[in-house]
Amino acid sequence: MPYPRTAAIAAGLLCLTTVLPAPASLIANGGFEAGFAAWTRVDQLGSEGTFAVQSGTLSPLGLETTPAPPGGNQAAMTDAEGPGSHLLYQDFVVGALGAVLRFDLFIGNRATQFATPPSGSLAFDLTSQTGAATLNQQARVDIMTVGGDPFSIAAGDVVLNLVQSAVGDPLVSGYTPYVFDLSALFAAHAGQTLRLRFAETDNIQGFQLGVDNVSLDELPAPGTLSLFAAAVAALGVRRRHRVVRSRGGPDSRRRKTPEPGLRQHASPATRPGWTWPRRIPRRVAASLLIAAGLSLGPLSPVQADTDPPTLLDPNLVVTTVVNIGLSQPIGIVFLDADDFLVLEKATGRIKRVIGGALQAAPVLDLPVNAASERGLLSLVLSPGFPDDPSVYIRWTESSTSADSTVTTEVPLLGNRVDRFLWDGTSLVFANNLIRLRALQTDNIAVPGHTGTNNVAPAGNHNGGVMKFGPDGKLYLFMGDQGRRGWMQNLVNGPFFTAPQVDDTFGGPEPDNNHLSGVILRLNTDGTAPSDNPFFALGASIGGEVGANLQKVFSYGHRNGFGMAFDPASGALWETENADDAYSEINRVVPGMNGGWIQLAGPSSRFADWKLIETTQFSNALQQVRYPPTRAAYRFNLAQARMFMLSGATYVDPDFSWRYETGPSGAAFVVGDTLGVDYNGTFWIGSARSFAQVGANGGSLYRFRLTADRLHLDLSADPRLADRVADNLFRTQKFEGTESETLKIGSNFGTTTDIEQGPDGNLYVVSLTDNAIYRISRAGN
Repeated sequence: MPYPRTAAIAAGLLCLTTVLPAPASLIANGGFEAGFAAWTRVDQLGSEGTFAVQSGTLSPLGLETTPAPPGGNQAAMTDAEGPGSHLLYQDFVVGALGAVLRFDLFIGNRATQFATPPSGSLAFDLTSQTGAATLNQQARVDIMTVGGDPFSIAAGDVVLNLVQSAVGDPLVSGYTPYVFDLSALFAAHAGQTLRLRFAETDNIQGFQLGVDNVSLDELPAPGTLSLFAAAVAALGVRRRHRVVRSRGGPDSRRRKTPEPGLRQHASPATRPGWTWPRRIPRRVAASLLIAAGLSLGPLSPVQADTDPPTLLDPNLVVTTVVNIGLSQPIGIVFLDADDFLVLEKATGRIKRVIGGALQAAPVLDLPVNAASERGLLSLVLSPGFPDDPSVYIRWTESSTSADSTVTTEVPLLGNRVDRFLWDGTSLVFANNLIRLRALQTDNIAVPGHTGTNNVAPAGNHNGGVMKFGPDGKLYLFMGDQGRRGWMQNLVNGPFFTAPQVDDTFGGPEPDNNHLSGVILRLNTDGTAPSDNPFFALGASIGGEVGANLQKVFSYGHRNGFGMAFDPASGALWETENADDAYSEINRVVPGMNGGWIQLAGPSSRFADWKLIETTQFSNALQQVRYPPTRAAYRFNLAQARMFMLSGATYVDPDFSWRYETGPSGAAFVVGDTLGVDYNGTFWIGSARSFAQVGANGGSLYRFRLTADRLHLDLSADPRLADRVADNLFRTQKFEGTESETLKIGSNFGTTTDIEQGPDGNLYVVSLTDNAIYRISRAGN
């Protein structure tokens, strides 16, 4: 015999089926079983990914594990390997009666936070600092008017905000049912066409927004409501759902309260790890940024380390060779055993030291622009010196014919390499080999792209170091100069719309104004060797761009101050500074693409690089027209975005520091003068002094190489098995964790150059100490 309660339930069900008409749904295909029929998808220009069909327990691109669609076999879900802003909407006509809106939402924020710009904007400007560099990681659901900008959040366009992610909400929450009574809204907008919009924006890390079981059901006519209520009472349905009763305005944000009798899924409270958002909707607090960051390089302010330099190996000693009469020394070149030249960065003077005595008159005085990382940067002797008296000098020319530190007082192509002749006492100009970009006009908006300009002009990322290789060719490191074109792995430059140039002087092709972020390999007359990796390609392209490509040995470099050839293998090694994350040491192979600006550091750490650059420091990669929020989320996409010349190959760095450590001047040790253990070791300096940044500023590092000389040998420290020193966050960077076995010296200041002298000892140039130090074996 049936229980009385069962009979009541049966009676209630009969009542419902006989007196209540089926509700008229104003939303079609709400379960997405027909794909996106009746729905409209819109993605912001330049966005990666879109709303796609989700089935099973993976996101549409298979990037993340997700709950299965809660109704049927399919749901709608965003998924992407890079940043974007995505909309999914459907328009409907408001009826005379009220309606109940239902949907299930999955939130899968793979970043460490939600972030909404102060403007609340969904669409972020992908080419300006105020837009693209502003963290934007959010999801929201709105009732909109139609006919306007679908990305708008303006009060005149948003009739009702239903859901808004907020700082502090769970980053990942399973498909959660939402129910909203829209009676008041319908009463205020009867007969109008409105829009239900689901929106997701991300530029920190991946974000999956899943949508399913969308319905907008008109309430029954008033005459049936009493019967409906009686039926509900008979059913004895528990209050298990939450509902928001709209007041019809865009700021109507009451907490959801239970409503009886509505179909529902299992409460999120019953699902392990799934919780209701603390408040829906809720405005997001300001993005969590840590202001920091120093533009790296041997720059002012010049601060000498107050403690004397020391070496960690008691078998080595350091002595001062010269510390009087020098001003910002940046390089040393030996003419003979006890006869060397010293370059002064800011004065443009090349001074001579004989027998430890600084000579009164310089051998050359050039009118340099020494703003930021410019100035007198490098000098190398001809491989045939002194029989061939040619001397090659890399310097930044002042446009005033006098020394200058004014950033704008430089020719457009003011970085130059000139050949001089040594006559025994002075250097005499012979000819120019190449002129490279020096004037950075990024403080001026690119025509057609307002808001893309930096606050002030810059003078950094000049690179500058030159070396002759064992092949007799001249190798020149040219920093990226803040350019954002082919050589920085941006095939169309930084813009999505015309004009697709790099800056106010054109690009993005590497014409004379945009040949940067490269290591060039030149004949001694400045021409391109025919065995360069892109020589044939350049010949086929022709013109200025083709001729420049013929000179390129490698590209995709940011900036660096150290370069050295391994005498044992002939391989070229270089140090490369990070912006905030992943300083590098690279063994450079012909045709190498270093990956910048798509990434820094090893591909295995790509997501970490992106996260650090977007959330921990200034959220900038020097140029506002390409901030780190534009970077991909996964290496696969970053690699696909790279501009790969025919014959180019991407190469991971051989070693990296997680946070910037500023590797600088570099040299190999040949022979046993310092001790047999030091033969073949690789030494590098620091681009900041201890007085400037503390921690590991002013340090010297020593690396051994593997037996085949193809890699740095890091086996002495198991923590470095991943070829990354995981140093710790520090506002000024240069933190030394996991560098303990690499560090060999302290308090050497900004070490811009290290050279092995004819006596077999190492000579360290300290720009901030205004000194030249010698490292030798104790007792020698």
